[in-house]
Amino acid sequence: MASALLPTTLSGAARAAGVSVRIHDGARAEPISPLIYGSNEFGRMVGGEPSVVFDKKLRTPFRRLGGNLMTTYNWTNNTQNAGKDWYHANVLGMAEFLDIAPEQRAEPAAVITKMHRNSLDCGAQSLVTLQLAGYVAADANGEVPVSEHAPSSRFVPLRWSSDTEAFAAIDKTVCDMPQLIRRLVATFGGANTPTGIRAYSLDNEPGLWAETHPRIVLEPPTIKSLLERSIAAAKVIKTIDPHALVFGPASWGVTEFQNFQHAPDWADYAHFGSFIAAYLDAFRVASDAFGARLLDVLDVHWYPQSNLGDLLNTEEPAHAEAVLAGPRSLTEPGFAEQSWVIRALPVSDKVELALPILPSLNRLIAKHYPGTLLGVTEFNFGGVGQLATGLAVADVLGRFAQANVAYACHWGPLDGQVGNAFALYRDYDGKGGTFPPRRVHLEHEGQAELALYGGVDGPRLHVVAINRSTKELPLRLHLDQRYRTIAAYGFDASRTRLGPLGEGPAHFDPFAMIALPARSARHFVLDRQG
Repeated sequence: MASALLPTTLSGAARAAGVSVRIHDGARAEPISPLIYGSNEFGRMVGGEPSVVFDKKLRTPFRRLGGNLMTTYNWTNNTQNAGKDWYHANVLGMAEFLDIAPEQRAEPAAVITKMHRNSLDCGAQSLVTLQLAGYVAADANGEVPVSEHAPSSRFVPLRWSSDTEAFAAIDKTVCDMPQLIRRLVATFGGANTPTGIRAYSLDNEPGLWAETHPRIVLEPPTIKSLLERSIAAAKVIKTIDPHALVFGPASWGVTEFQNFQHAPDWADYAHFGSFIAAYLDAFRVASDAFGARLLDVLDVHWYPQSNLGDLLNTEEPAHAEAVLAGPRSLTEPGFAEQSWVIRALPVSDKVELALPILPSLNRLIAKHYPGTLLGVTEFNFGGVGQLATGLAVADVLGRFAQANVAYACHWGPLDGQVGNAFALYRDYDGKGGTFPPRRVHLEHEGQAELALYGGVDGPRLHVVAINRSTKELPLRLHLDQRYRTIAAYGFDASRTRLGPLGEGPAHFDPFAMIALPARSARHFVLDRQG
């Protein structure tokens, strides 16, 4: 019988012209990592409620402490240098954003402790960024002029080689990283315990250090120096906490992927084809010599680009189309986004580093260090107040599952339309309902208009459908089995918060019709019959 999800206003001609969708719900389902629905710890960095409030509501399973501020974080006194983001000032930035009481801001590693306790409150695993750039802030005395660049009294050097015990006296003339890791293990347990810190990141966007942190990195870093520091740090991590995961290199985007932001010594590594390939290969060789894996997750960041301008946190209506199209560069073969990226990367399924980017990164892993997982620990597709952002983020999360991404963290609080997108997978019914842990393969027309993702959990089939177009989109579903509708949930221009749609149950034969309103996201739950 016809579905109650099919509006009575839909004409026979519209039904015939609907987009054909083939759902292989009878075939073998592939696992989805639940850790792709992750977030970054922001505290009150962007105002409003602390980011943990949204994370707790969505039961966010994976949380990262990272970003530019963490490159210069000094755990001994919780100070940081804000770099180009804020007058190159030495500040107590994250301690303030995390609402750490003033009398507690001098407690060693208070920022990491507060962040990780927030994660434990959410039932989440933590990824903590560790420092590699050479120096960290020494004080919280504000702006650092060029004349006081490192080395100077405004900064202290990192030390990655020491036997200092966890709670031995702290030498504040250095930032002793092994001591920090030992303290964290002594405080919370190892990574293999329920309360331990699960993973560590080898700093943040190192290809940009000379631009973002010119008071501590005076010249563009070389690939050789980064590899030496990264491998040495990974050995320390694995020696102190063998079960901890190591993420790296947290590269910002295409030009860092390609040649480490035009690194001075790129010519020495060009035979690898890309910096990412060289990084993976170096860790493979070092791991073999060390006798254990030193890199667990290839960690990258991905932000959509556009010829129209910057899309980070945008709520500009003129950018909506670019925001909606952005996710297609992640997984869609043949799609060429309208930005400088297609002048830098080919669109190919054969070239190692190319668009779509996620299959490309998986190819690099398979060739240069098999078994490494893929993580995207920063992504942002617009501001929380724009419907296009919610639809794009919902699309991105589906593509992460499709491309076997193991870890992902949104950059920015999970509020507003971003919260809608996450709830579509993490709390679609307001009662903790989640998208299934196994995905099914779908084929459909209309790639420019439609994104579809399916998952199975026992007898139930879940379908997330996203209509990017400005017109109603009829879908002709072809199913392997017979279903009845349990429920449908969604958000769109008229439903600003995700909620039930109100349509009654219906029986689906192996063929059924569903109509998606313009610019809408839907989560359908179907129950297999017989």
